[in-house]
Amino acid sequence: MKAKSFQHYLEKRLDKTEIAEIEKLAELEMDFLKSLQEDVSKAVAKYMAEEQIGFNELVRRLNISPTQASKIQSGEANLTLATIAHIFALLKMRPHLVINNKSYGKKRETA
Repeated sequence: MKAKSFQHYLEKRLDKTEIAEIEKLAELEMDFLKSLQEDVSKAVAKYMAEEQIGFNELVRRLNISPTQASKIQSGEANLTLATIAHIFALLKMRPHLVINNKSYGKKRETA
């Protein structure tokens, strides 16, 4: 049996418009994730500067692995909500998620 690409599978079952919409949503999701990661990274950097602590002390205070701390600092960590709460509790900062009702890509129909 021949192995087929996932792209071929999609093209067989979805039309080009549906595939484009899926790709667009995946791109938006990655943009939003990157933005959240950067916000956490900036908050941690600010905390470190204000507290005048280094990397090892950050690892100790957060009680996380150096690898995880490095990913957080570089904005590459895929954090759970529990981990975000843990980080911001240490930082003594209250994170606030702002939900923008702006629709991306599609105009909303009004009744």
